[in-house]
Amino acid sequence: MNDRYFPSRSLASRLVWIATLAIGTIAVSSLLGPIRARAENPSGVWRGQWTSQSSGHRGALGAKIRPAGPDHYKATFYGRFAVVIPFFYRTTLDRIPGTTDMYYSAKKMPLLGTYETTARISGNHFRADFVGKKDRGIFEMRRRR
Repeated sequence: MNDRYFPSRSLASRLVWIATLAIGTIAVSSLLGPIRARAENPSGVWRGQWTSQSSGHRGALGAKIRPAGPDHYKATFYGRFAVVIPFFYRTTLDRIPGTTDMYYSAKKMPLLGTYETTARISGNHFRADFVGKKDRGIFEMRRRR
């Protein structure tokens, strides 16, 4: 050890001081427990738009999301295709293990095949990529309440 940092202490008192500091640090960290990131809660009403990267179509999109159990949320998506054709579908968003803001769903749709959605829901922003039988695109929404 460098005497410049502990000029008036003997070797024994320096070792006692270092051991006390180490024990104190361990004690404080054990009292605090493990630090865990808090998971986002996607519940609420959302509004925005969908965009098909396959066809270039886009339209209004909304969603109502509510809890369905730990790390699971029921979502109803609704919107319009070609400005006048309404659509809606229900699915379950499952939090991806090990994440706080990532969700996945898969929904078999009549005539359209299975739509898989991977969403990042952070604060008041919802962004999802979707992939279907002959389509792929993006959902982007903001929380309204």
